[in-house]
Amino acid sequence: MALRDVSRDDWRGLLKVARESAAAGDVVTARRALNLAARATPDTAEAQLALGEAWRAIERVAEAVRAYKRAVEIAPDSAEALTGLVDVLHQAGRDQEALPYARRAVELAAGDPQAWTRLGDVLMALDRYDEAWEAYQQAIELGDASADLYVSLGYLHYYRGDLEASREAFRKAIELDPEEAMPHNNLAYVELLLGNLEEATSLLDRALELDDRFVRAYYNRGLCAWLRNERQRALDLYARGRALDLGEGVLAAHREDLDEVRQHQAAWRGRIQQLSLWLSQPMPGGHRPRVR
Repeated sequence: MALRDVSRDDWRGLLKVARESAAAGDVVTARRALNLAARATPDTAEAQLALGEAWRAIERVAEAVRAYKRAVEIAPDSAEALTGLVDVLHQAGRDQEALPYARRAVELAAGDPQAWTRLGDVLMALDRYDEAWEAYQQAIELGDASADLYVSLGYLHYYRGDLEASREAFRKAIELDPEEAMPHNNLAYVELLLGNLEEATSLLDRALELDDRFVRAYYNRGLCAWLRNERQRALDLYARGRALDLGEGVLAAHREDLDEVRQHQAAWRGRIQQLSLWLSQPMPGGHRPRVR
């Protein structure tokens, strides 16, 4: 369906054009259709929820939040509206704002494990680890056996400094979803902190088999190669990661990880320091910096 064929007061048609355009990668047309739909959409919870979902699909956070909030105002007991609002706020890092809505969702559906998991994620983002732990435990008791929940638990234990518990949670996530790359990478990082280089290497090889565009896994695998004195292999892995890492934001986070690994494993400190210095050099034109 083309935008030119839809009446400007047909909000459902405009939303359909927006969804189809977004799915096709035409964000410009999707945004135009949504701007028109926003003017035509009636002030009902159903319509505002649909509008919020469409805005969220093209990552227009402010507009999505506005629509979801209106849906919640109209229908304060709508679990669907609350869920959408909590999710978009959490993804935007606005967890303090999301918290009362997450608590409201739990009040309305105390038997829903997903509501408890969502509350746990918001609380963990706010560094309220004990409360997050309680929310996750409630989700487990209610039957949530998802890999995503155990990934969240892995992060929670890591933030609390319990690496053994973090390891077990990530292992459980892999058991539940062996085809997901993220838990393999996360478990590999914990194994590195614990000094288990060979286990980390194997996990990262598997992560990259599952997702050959996983930037963080390339960096962690490069670190493993460097620590195994496979220098050229390490340089090649880092080069592949940096080629995918636009702006090198992931690399900046990885360099912080190097400091943490160095703190945990004294025997690797010299080699990690050398690697960190090399990674601090620019990589113009996609060429690796010279290693002396």
